[in-house]
Amino acid sequence: MESGITPCKADYGVDAPKVVRQFFLGGVAGLICGLALAKFAGHGSVIINLLAGIGIWGGSCWMLTAALMVFGSKVLKVRLRERLLDKIPWRGDERVLDVGCGRGLMLIGVAKRLTSGSVTGVDLWQAEDQSGNNPETTRANARAEGMEGRIEIQTGDARQLPFEADSFDAVVSSWALHNIYQRDGRERALREIVRVLKPGGRLLLMDIRHAHEYEEFLKQAGLAGVQLSAPNFLFVIPSHAVTARKN
Repeated sequence: MESGITPCKADYGVDAPKVVRQFFLGGVAGLICGLALAKFAGHGSVIINLLAGIGIWGGSCWMLTAALMVFGSKVLKVRLRERLLDKIPWRGDERVLDVGCGRGLMLIGVAKRLTSGSVTGVDLWQAEDQSGNNPETTRANARAEGMEGRIEIQTGDARQLPFEADSFDAVVSSWALHNIYQRDGRERALREIVRVLKPGGRLLLMDIRHAHEYEEFLKQAGLAGVQLSAPNFLFVIPSHAVTARKN
């Protein structure tokens, strides 16, 4: 069943912009070198032919990967958000937390599903993780979607959330926790997420790495109905969703 959510008007930026830039520039360099070498291919050198082919094929693949990552950021992640949030049986009065909210993808998606509830986003605003990642951009996206009055934004670390225990009916997080590079740091973040979640509250984590680690941690923490989704390749690298409910 369709949720009836209106089309997206906000700009949720490009995820991992440095990686996208490196793929694109590397692809351009490879393609140029390959085409340049191809001019000498007629001389019959097997090595030159091979290098030309590698440059053209590899450069094209890298440029295509960059294009797919941009398309995933601009279009596919919004569609995936709708499918994921549609699976949660919202009442409309929940208090929800988005950990690593960035430019507001999940934050605003949740806000659209609430009536009397509220949603809070917390982030460290690291631009290397997402282009234009700052509170002003998130507020501008909320205004564009008519949700500015339904969201609250705070600066904070997932490993030390500035909220009381059992504060939220649901916690969501999308493509954020993998930016904590040490496993013990990610586990601290997961413990904090479980801590601030109310008994009976629902949890939805989406990430490109460590999803099996999240799944195992949440099971050991005693959460119920822990499920790991099939992979989604919107960023080329597979993403997984982990869902659970706190007892």
